[in-house]
Amino acid sequence: MRTLEIAVVAVDAVVLLLTVFRVPPRWWQAASGMSSMRRWLRAEPVLLAVLLLTLLVHLVVEQHRFVMIPAYAVTVILACALLMCWFRQVRRAAVDIPRRKRPALRVLGRITAITAGVLALAVSSAAGVLLPVFDLPSPSGPYAVGYTEEHLTDSSRQEWTTPDENDLREVEFSIWYPTEATTQGRPLALDRRLAKSAALSASDLTGSSRARSALENLFDYFRLIDTHAVRGGEVVQVPGGFPVIFYSPGAGSGRFDNTSLMVDLASQGYVVVAVDHPYTSGAPVSLSSGRQVDRGPRDPSATEANWLDRASRSVSTNSADLSFILDHLTALNADPGNPFHHRFNLDSVGAMGFSLGGASAEQALADDPRFDAGINVDGTHFGTVRDTGVPTPSLNILSTDHVADISKARKGEQDQDEDSIEDARFQEQFHDRSTGPTWAATIEDTNHFSHDLFSFVVPALNGNTVQPQTEETIRALVSDFFNHTLRGQEPRLLGHDSAVPRKVRFLPDPARPDIQ
Repeated sequence: MRTLEIAVVAVDAVVLLLTVFRVPPRWWQAASGMSSMRRWLRAEPVLLAVLLLTLLVHLVVEQHRFVMIPAYAVTVILACALLMCWFRQVRRAAVDIPRRKRPALRVLGRITAITAGVLALAVSSAAGVLLPVFDLPSPSGPYAVGYTEEHLTDSSRQEWTTPDENDLREVEFSIWYPTEATTQGRPLALDRRLAKSAALSASDLTGSSRARSALENLFDYFRLIDTHAVRGGEVVQVPGGFPVIFYSPGAGSGRFDNTSLMVDLASQGYVVVAVDHPYTSGAPVSLSSGRQVDRGPRDPSATEANWLDRASRSVSTNSADLSFILDHLTALNADPGNPFHHRFNLDSVGAMGFSLGGASAEQALADDPRFDAGINVDGTHFGTVRDTGVPTPSLNILSTDHVADISKARKGEQDQDEDSIEDARFQEQFHDRSTGPTWAATIEDTNHFSHDLFSFVVPALNGNTVQPQTEETIRALVSDFFNHTLRGQEPRLLGHDSAVPRKVRFLPDPARPDIQ
């Protein structure tokens, strides 16, 4: 919880106790030298002022968020109760109205009030701790970071996900790019659409789709988190332009889920293009018709073969999305009237992705020779690449949970399902059949969601309470790979176990990714 949120809860709790139980009567009365009525005549406006002032300062400095609504409700109710009690005392003092004696009702009312108040404050406190307003790590590179976004329609491709034959493929994407530190742009907070994809991921984990809208409200505080980037700003011009890296999100996630990594790469002198793929992304994608879509509905009756076929088709479609956007960037780079004119080095283009997006990035390496290197972050090898491999350098970053499942499946342990067995086979085929150099690495104590912002959102529930260190390690590994493959720099980490600051372990045989 933030400092002023704690202050609001604490002040509410103190005022609740004083108001309900009228404590401490003896020492306060003795110190004031007043009667009970006069004591409370002065105390109530003071308590009211402290109550409202604390809330006001919190709302101005820290701004509101959804999880604090129960505490706000307690504040409002207490304020009304104090006002009523104050006016009642003033009226009694003026006309000498005797106090009604109903001890049983008074005791019952106090018990009810204190129980409801404590419960409401406990809910806000617990939610505030479980869903902290986190700080993203600062970018490590020398450049400030600018941001823009675009929407495109590919008139050459029909949208196969929908039955409408006139439905053309559309994509939305963000561009993170180096800009000058002196750029005067509007500070950019985490995009509200990230809350929607985080809610979708959380509803998947809980198995309840009904909770999705409520979860979106719980994540409303994303607007309070600074990305360390600005909207707008002139693109820095350097000889030859900046290398370009494409990012493809996982199924049910979105292009903002790895914002911190995108910003860091841009600060190091890369142009980063993060793509939302309609019907696989969890964040809503706006179509030209005005309609918004996210991940397509799941078919509970689908067989394993059908599921693999659909995943492979999605990967192929996403790969085509990346190539389509690369065509667009090529046109922008050649247009003298465009702000990105000669800002891209299109001879050095990388692709990376998380989960299904990692498979999509690999497929782009196989489909389009303009892509020079790629990273698959904890994704299964879908598409044709599981049979053919890729012709370019590739890095597979696997969670320790993922590696453990592959290891158990390869050893034939009975508790492994068909997905793990297939995954192990795909891993072997991909590395065996790739003609480009391949690396496989794992970062200690990571699970699937350690590789995106979801770990920052719910660290206590995700089991990863050291996400900043994991994020820093991912940053170091990713930048080392692209600095080597796109810029020709000597690698610092590739192929060598190290701790930067979390332990990175390169798997001993890339064709047999197993922990010994």
